[in-house]
Amino acid sequence: MAKESEKIERVVLKIPKSVADYFRKTFPHGKRSLFLSKCILDFKRQNEVKKIEEELEEINKHRK
Repeated sequence: MAKESEKIERVVLKIPKSVADYFRKTFPHGKRSLFLSKCILDFKRQNEVKKIEEELEEINKHRK
């Protein structure tokens, strides 16, 4: 997750009202940011893994 000493930034999200209502209901104040941070970092990690896998596949093609 983010570093404890890292500066906090405020971000405005534009999502449908029904999604926003569900988000507020499901995640109490203070937990929303943690949830979004985790989702974004998981997404970042998945993309990095996918990129590495694609690079390895390309290398394997040249080895055969």
